[in-house]
Amino acid sequence: MRSNEENGSTVLERAFRLLEALGPEGHSLCLSELARQARLPKTTALRLANELVRLRALERTGDSYQLGLRLFELGATVGRQQRLRDAALPFMEDLYEATHETIHLGLLDGLEVLYLEKIVGRRSSTVPTRVGTRRPLYCTGLGKAILSHSDRKLVNAVLKAGLTRHSPYTITSPQRLTQELAQASKEGVAYDQEEYKLGTCCVASPLVGRSGLAVAALSVSGPPGRFVPEHAAAAVRTAALSLSRALQGVSMAKLAVH
Repeated sequence: MRSNEENGSTVLERAFRLLEALGPEGHSLCLSELARQARLPKTTALRLANELVRLRALERTGDSYQLGLRLFELGATVGRQQRLRDAALPFMEDLYEATHETIHLGLLDGLEVLYLEKIVGRRSSTVPTRVGTRRPLYCTGLGKAILSHSDRKLVNAVLKAGLTRHSPYTITSPQRLTQELAQASKEGVAYDQEEYKLGTCCVASPLVGRSGLAVAALSVSGPPGRFVPEHAAAAVRTAALSLSRALQGVSMAKLAVH
């Protein structure tokens, strides 16, 4: 049912905005900040937040709210992504043993990459990513690896949406990005040289299905200086090829988030 409140948005849409406000970095927020980020009146945010607490979708500690364990329970049962994570983990573990840097598994999510899994050791704990977060396709290693084996329609959609600058090294030229994707397609790996966030660089390789298209990728990330992405390129490419073969019985297109 629709109401006139909040420009005709449904109760479900407003409740989901509350969840999204808390989701990206796993923050706890006070009611005022939660209402601001969800673009809701404080009274509306309070009513919806308390109902979500009752349903265990949110938890309240003092004056702050955070995501509840019930959401984790439900998320862990998403079959398509869980199958991919289960298949990828042995390859990710091998890749970690070969590099001792942060290993990511990412999945195409619209015009972004969704971080499905992460393996991190003590010396690679500085890479600021979380499972469940999303990043732009055009300025991350995972995203560019996927784009390098995507149809032109997706690449055009990314270019049309605009190449927003996230760091001094973000590629904002469509021509240069297109050239990098062509090179990544030839080499089987894509690089992120601090293009999304300063202090993190990455090399990634796509998981390619029988169609020749990719909807997921593996990556190795670390801080510049200590970590040289080119030195890990062969290892991540081999891991991605091996995982792609292991997934031959799975429809890669069905794994994508639409």
